[in-house]
Amino acid sequence: MTAATDHHHELSFWRKYIFSTDHKVIGIQYGLTSLLFLLIGFSLMMLMRWQLAYPGEPLPILGALFSDMVMPDGVMQPEFYNQLGAMHGTIMVFLGIVPLAVGAFGNYIVPLQIGAPDMAFPKLNMASYWVYFVGGVVMLASFWI
Repeated sequence: MTAATDHHHELSFWRKYIFSTDHKVIGIQYGLTSLLFLLIGFSLMMLMRWQLAYPGEPLPILGALFSDMVMPDGVMQPEFYNQLGAMHGTIMVFLGIVPLAVGAFGNYIVPLQIGAPDMAFPKLNMASYWVYFVGGVVMLASFWI
């Protein structure tokens, strides 16, 4: 009669949603993270549009956040504009659109369509998301180094 005394152990938030091996949760993680990266790429594009609309004018509010090397007195330098263009394109394609299509929809929908209960290697699937996330953070951090 030990089965009657056993209690189901509820997974913690970290185990259930952050370090999950469930393909649906990982698909949602890919989707939310890629939308965040798309928002960052959109923000870089808006900085470029500001420069095109008001050349030589200081960038309000955000101009003070950047160093004097790239934005002296809040005015964008041409080299920094080129860096924004390269980072915008890279972020939008490799951290936004492709992971949204392949990671989010692929993880969430494909196992459901083929009738599989889960992915073939769920821990490897979880590790692939975290490599994507850490790689994106390192790429964004390299922009300011």
